[in-house]
Amino acid sequence: MRHAIGLFAVVAFCSWASANPKPKGLSEKTKLLEPIQVESLTLTPIIKTDAKSERDALLVLDEAMDKKLVRIHEVDDGDVNNLTLTNKSDQPLFLLAGEVIIGGKQDRIIGSNTIVPAKKTQTVPVFCVEHGRWDGTTKEFTTAKALAHGRLRGRANFDTQSDVWAEVAAKNELRKTKSSTDTYRKVATQQSDGTLAKWEKQVDTALGKLPADAKNKLVGFAVAVNGKVATVDVFDSPALFKKLQAKLVRSYITDAIDVKKAAGAKAPTAADVLDFTADAERAKEEDAYQTDLSATQLQKGDRAAKAKVMYKPSKDSPAAATPVYETYQAH
Repeated sequence: MRHAIGLFAVVAFCSWASANPKPKGLSEKTKLLEPIQVESLTLTPIIKTDAKSERDALLVLDEAMDKKLVRIHEVDDGDVNNLTLTNKSDQPLFLLAGEVIIGGKQDRIIGSNTIVPAKKTQTVPVFCVEHGRWDGTTKEFTTAKALAHGRLRGRANFDTQSDVWAEVAAKNELRKTKSSTDTYRKVATQQSDGTLAKWEKQVDTALGKLPADAKNKLVGFAVAVNGKVATVDVFDSPALFKKLQAKLVRSYITDAIDVKKAAGAKAPTAADVLDFTADAERAKEEDAYQTDLSATQLQKGDRAAKAKVMYKPSKDSPAAATPVYETYQAH
């Protein structure tokens, strides 16, 4: 059946956003736009409404690897859950938990949202996504240019290696991508080989109908599968979000593509998103990971968990910073 692109109309986004409450945890300077529906997947764009100047530019993993500005390799004695990363650039490097890196003794995903300072070598947390291999001709890693689907990103942010392996196995079963080493690599490859193109095109078509001003202010999405909120991703910077937008969208599609659209499922309201984020916001903050430049904190609610990354105060910026990035994931 032909997909109804008309369902994605966004011309009334301003009135919809103003009529709906702002979810706790999102900045007062953000708005939710009209939802975009593609089969079982709903994406609700989030825009930033203030005109604050951008932060210092941040590199992201794929562009840094393309420019040979980052090196990731096994630690000297081998460690499943830690790798050595060198940021050779003059700019800080932003990493998303769930970014897929391949090679070494086992394929991995980044284990924490963080910012690695310029000209810095340090150990970064990772999770193995290839249960059946511990060998290789190189200790080096390259980017798969893919982001793990939402449930796997949630495992990386908030759970254990065993939970990560279980989710990889479950997704390989659904995608029919099982292999002798049970690697996630084939699922990651589908994000760039055209497998998701039909869904991507529909999302792009809907976003293309946004007014230019709204496009320039996009900072994230609230994501639902069959009407149930699964993920909320929000960046402080439209420029940083733009670098990662396509990667995020493909990860959302990877999450939903195996889920048949339920009859009668409706897009979540802003109140539904509020209820979801508020569950995580009520939980106690826990320190998760730090670099010289940033701190990552977690909050684990009953239904949702939150991870945020903030710059540490410094002599140049002594006040507590606005989070660079916040993500909420369903348990």
